[in-house]
Amino acid sequence: MRLISWNWFWYVLLGFIMGGGAVYLHALIKEKSTKFNWYELLITVVIFIAFMLMGQTFIASFNEGQPRVAWLTVVFMGLPIIVMIVGVIRSYKGRAALK
Repeated sequence: MRLISWNWFWYVLLGFIMGGGAVYLHALIKEKSTKFNWYELLITVVIFIAFMLMGQTFIASFNEGQPRVAWLTVVFMGLPIIVMIVGVIRSYKGRAALK
């Protein structure tokens, strides 16, 4: 008997989260009528790529039966992502306060 897997659902959910976050960020920046500097844009792209890789590794590790590896991936990839997010926000707000 063939078992139908629902693993694809988690990848679709991850895609919706990333897409929704990108649309929200674009709308927020457009509302403020400012632009990112080149390095803020570069770090934002790196954040999205790192989040995608973290999500893929988390899902795949659980599917392989390694929950400890999955949660350690969230810790060791999530902390640098949070640091980058805080850095971009502080850079953007610091620049906006000068105007």
